[in-house]
Amino acid sequence: MADDRVFRLDAQVVFRGKPMRVAGRMLLEGASGQSTFRYLLSDESGAPVLLEQAGEHRYALLRAFPPAARPATAGNTITVGVERYTLVGVRRLKVLELLGQAPGPVARSEMLVSGMYEGLMGTMMREMVPGTNRQVYYLIRPVETGDVLSAAAYAAAREADSRAAGEAALDDD
Repeated sequence: MADDRVFRLDAQVVFRGKPMRVAGRMLLEGASGQSTFRYLLSDESGAPVLLEQAGEHRYALLRAFPPAARPATAGNTITVGVERYTLVGVRRLKVLELLGQAPGPVARSEMLVSGMYEGLMGTMMREMVPGTNRQVYYLIRPVETGDVLSAAAYAAAREADSRAAGEAALDDD
């Protein structure tokens, strides 16, 4: 993955139109050598946002369940309320880099194991640190293209939109 497509620690980014800062970054490597970045985004006024980046501009929003709301697990299924999620795959992720605040409660380890589950309501991930009882559950939501941009790319896009609107207004005259 090219370095210019990766957000650095303390970088200014815009997530869904809201300015934020990269407060934490983690680089993970899968079994086949693919790289995945996790970013902890924060601002002064809201809850932190946890994003996972796979590929150049493919992002997913990870929403952690509160620790007290631990879903029921049995075999290869997880039940949340009346919704059932079935295991579809397991990822073994080696932690290669951890900068700033930990992007997730189980990040201080050399290895993470993520179980991916599918259900009618979407995708869920159960992540744990091998050899411990620490685990976390996430709902995973894809992020639309253009919802995560560097602050500079966001400003450039807004300027281009402004110029296009100005040219369209001149054409109407």
